[in-house]
Amino acid sequence: MAAITAAEVSAWVGGLVARGLAPATATRALATLRSTLAFAVADGRIRHNVAATVRPPTSGRARREGQALTLAELHARTAACAGSYRDVVPVLALAGLRWGEMAGLRVGDRVSVPGPGLRLSRAVLASEGGGALYVDTLKNHRARTVPLVAELVPIIDRWSAGKEPQAWLFAAPGGGPLRESNWKRSVGWRAARVAAGVPDVRVHDLRHTAASQWLAAGADPKVVQRVLGHATAAMTMGLYGHLVDASLWQAAMLIGGTTGHLSDWRAHSNGIRAGAGCEKPLGTGLSDGSRLGESNPRPTHYEGVLVRCSRFQSPRWLHVRRLLLAAIVGC
Repeated sequence: MAAITAAEVSAWVGGLVARGLAPATATRALATLRSTLAFAVADGRIRHNVAATVRPPTSGRARREGQALTLAELHARTAACAGSYRDVVPVLALAGLRWGEMAGLRVGDRVSVPGPGLRLSRAVLASEGGGALYVDTLKNHRARTVPLVAELVPIIDRWSAGKEPQAWLFAAPGGGPLRESNWKRSVGWRAARVAAGVPDVRVHDLRHTAASQWLAAGADPKVVQRVLGHATAAMTMGLYGHLVDASLWQAAMLIGGTTGHLSDWRAHSNGIRAGAGCEKPLGTGLSDGSRLGESNPRPTHYEGVLVRCSRFQSPRWLHVRRLLLAAIVGC
């Protein structure tokens, strides 16, 4: 065992895939070897776990980019679903919950301070192969609070009415937590897509819809990260940064040209009067260290320029600033 090298382990894993095994199967075999060697290290039989540095095989396919529905498509898909359990669709699509997080909600998880929301602390999952349901911790093992948009408040009120705090919020018809496969049959998930004439999306894509709606509304990436339960804002933008691409050009049109001159501002601002609300034109009266007055301005402190103009403190410009920051975080 001590004679095994990392190169040999890597060749062994590659050989498993070459013989026709699925990358996931080869990955599990590598994990088993890692555990065995880790035990040997702990027992003092070998000094190093050479399998720990071997990378697992990949499927060779690009990660599937989640699809997102527009609000109109979301409402059409919801209306096309059958029965009262159609309410689950907007909850997933506007609160950004994973299915297990939604199924794990209890009536007592509702919060009202500082605003209406849901406290997520558990998930209901199905054992491999669609087996028995069990209660587990959240994916990142950290509880979070998700705010409710106005459209969801009456839905949560309706499903909470007359129930004890420990009752499942979206209980199955026969009691207990709701299973995804049963829910899809109950509401006619696939038939609803055809009837509504909207793109074919998975249930999990409703979470992508939530991300797109929050980002398009100008929410800070850090806020969206908290809503979705990601570890970092960089992870959120890595997954959903493509959803704000269209907003980058909107922000560019609002800001104007790239030289800082008022002529560019007027040419690209879609009728917004240049300089309105500003104490002085951009590029004048700045500190000695600023270079905005040059033909090729390179400001040393962008925030100082923004503060000079009261227009940049309006909600519209703050929205533009958030879009630009989101693009920078995603780089």
